[in-house]
Amino acid sequence: RLHPSISELANGVGVPSFACVPLQSHNQTLGFLAGDRGAQPCSHEDLAILLTIAGHVASAIDNARTYAHLAQLTQHLEYRIEARTKELSAANQLLQDHDHRRSVFFSVASHELSTPMTAIRSFADNMLDGVAGPVTERQNTYLTRIGHNLDRLTRIINQLLNWSRLDLNREVLNMEPVCVRQVAGLVVESNRTVAAEKAITLGLTFPEDLPKVQADRDKIEQIFWNLIGNAIKFTPRGGTVSVSITHDAGGGVRVCVADTGCGIPQEHLHRVFDEFSRIPSPIPSSQGTQLGLFITKSLVGMHHGTIWVESTQDVGTRFYISFPPIECESERAERPAQSSQNDP
Repeated sequence: RLHPSISELANGVGVPSFACVPLQSHNQTLGFLAGDRGAQPCSHEDLAILLTIAGHVASAIDNARTYAHLAQLTQHLEYRIEARTKELSAANQLLQDHDHRRSVFFSVASHELSTPMTAIRSFADNMLDGVAGPVTERQNTYLTRIGHNLDRLTRIINQLLNWSRLDLNREVLNMEPVCVRQVAGLVVESNRTVAAEKAITLGLTFPEDLPKVQADRDKIEQIFWNLIGNAIKFTPRGGTVSVSITHDAGGGVRVCVADTGCGIPQEHLHRVFDEFSRIPSPIPSSQGTQLGLFITKSLVGMHHGTIWVESTQDVGTRFYISFPPIECESERAERPAQSSQNDP
């Protein structure tokens, strides 16, 4: 049953019999393995031994092929990962450059807009004061509206300018012991006229023995301006805005700015501190850039404080801030500033 050429070869070398077994792996034949005993005939024991050897050889060949394939695949994957890493690195650098240019643009644009805004406000105020001649009732109404919109535009420009400074890491804190209730009282008194225009009750409560906090006075004042201004803006006519300052559990100071305004829907509450959060407002005219709370959170974080919010739609909103005591600042000074939105 042998092929004629193989039979001729066996007869030529004087082999009366030989054993031949296939090298099989995973139902595939990789080759064959053959052996003989010279002039002696092969037995079934020889065939059994050869089958065992063939099994090991086939397994070894299959493993070697698998390892070679894996090595080739690994090399290919490493090449692709390296290439993709370079692409991502280049894209990330491009995004950083674009982000930097955007921040610089907003910074320059905000500065450039401030000058003509000041001139427009000056002319409008002079006209209201009658410098350019008598003002009719209708003209007074228009000039008053111009003033309100100038105030709104000024706030937007200031928010963009503050945001660009934070984005470019240009904010520097001038730390000193600060009495929070004094700063809050100054901002509350400055906002009474605005609150009175909407018949909003604006109040401030605090105990007499409040500790001071290590902070930048100007930045703390900006935090109060943002929160109290937002509370008045989103509170309907005849509502209430209250600022309460109490002792914090950790020995510091806790601030709560509460209003009886429109509230924030629960599905949007987690995004209130995001920059350009695009949260829909029931008062479209008060929408603004939605940067104020992002800036506020960043400033609170720079003071190693925490800020969080509680709100019920159509009932009101409460913003809480916790400032650490002065004695804890020495321990925190070596750690980078981080902002937090979690409850203490």
